Amino acid sequence: MRDDLHVAFDGRSLAASSLRGWDRYTLELARELEGLGVKLSFFCRAEAPIQRQHLSGLGAAVVVLPDRGGLHWTQVALPKALKEHGCDLYHAPAEQGVPLLPMSCPVVLTVHSVISLGYLALVRAGELPGTVADYLGYELRLWSFAGLYWRAQIARAHAIMAPSEYCRSEIIKHLGVAPNRVTTTLLGLPEVFRRPPKDAAERNIILRGLGILGPYVLSVGGYERHKNPHGLIEAFAQVSSLRPHMQLVMVGSRRVPDELRQLAASLGVQSKILFLLDVGDSLVELYDGAELFVSLSWLETFCLPALEAMSRGTLPVCSSWGALPEVLGDCGWCVDPRDIKGAAATWMLALDDPQRVLRAARARSHATAFGWRQAAVRTLAVYQALTQRTSRPHLKS
Repeated sequence: MRDDLHVAFDGRSLAASSLRGWDRYTLELARELEGLGVKLSFFCRAEAPIQRQHLSGLGAAVVVLPDRGGLHWTQVALPKALKEHGCDLYHAPAEQGVPLLPMSCPVVLTVHSVISLGYLALVRAGELPGTVADYLGYELRLWSFAGLYWRAQIARAHAIMAPSEYCRSEIIKHLGVAPNRVTTTLLGLPEVFRRPPKDAAERNIILRGLGILGPYVLSVGGYERHKNPHGLIEAFAQVSSLRPHMQLVMVGSRRVPDELRQLAASLGVQSKILFLLDVGDSLVELYDGAELFVSLSWLETFCLPALEAMSRGTLPVCSSWGALPEVLGDCGWCVDPRDIKGAAATWMLALDDPQRVLRAARARSHATAFGWRQAAVRTLAVYQALTQRTSRPHLKS
């Protein structure tokens, strides 16, 4: 490998003050790549500059590009800037931002999810009732301009990264991408989840401040329909009839839909469910104090919260669909997300498991295998393969 490999990242999503999942992926990967000797630049829009605090600890340059809109930025301003700055490779880490015209360097695209197409396949096969909109919250229009533009970017990228083997298989199956173009790079743990636990008294002060007054099971991931929060609440209602002092704590980053509060009220558990938003670093204490981590999400393509929970010794009970079995290994319980009664019974089984301490130790050990350094090494191998090719299809000579 050349020692001066210069990689440009699409940094537009880092203009937001709060970080989403793919932003954390971008930043953690960037830190490890710099540690491996890669020179990095983040390209962004003049009208929406990167929040500089997100780049703390990074030596990457920030390149601000004037443009006439998002499409112009991607298809005109970006290719010109990549050539002017002598970049060896361009990485679009947030599922978009791939120029369609011939480029001066190879292009890598990270696709975090193709769940919309996954739901379409399940509905058509009769595995899920209703329509795709029942699970996504919107109608799926395959042949809209946005849909066609995204597929064109998929086709244009020289290599595609996926966060799990499950996601990789979905990309190949639903998008018709050649298997040799898609590489799996499992996600890693944020550093905050490696810190020692606080003592019980200090942790309880934090939990009481959030409104937690007794034993609880924890769900982290959001309130969107594809997370199946309705099924989660219904399962908890059955558990609550047997464990009346148990709380369900749900954590997300967006507004709590009124329909979830109404469902909790109709099931008589509104006083036992705590809906939280943007808890910050207190999330670590939430994991540490939970009896279980629970998720009935329909189609996770990784589920970082499950990994975070295991790293703290909190046992997971999760959906058997999507990538969750891949992430959990043999350190938790998997259930059919359609089987509410079965999910509730498994929660009870897990709560009463006499091997909880041994399972918790195994979960912590299992979580250590997921590291950002491993993801960066595999990503760098893809960069190397692309930049060392003697002939590059679609590239200018």
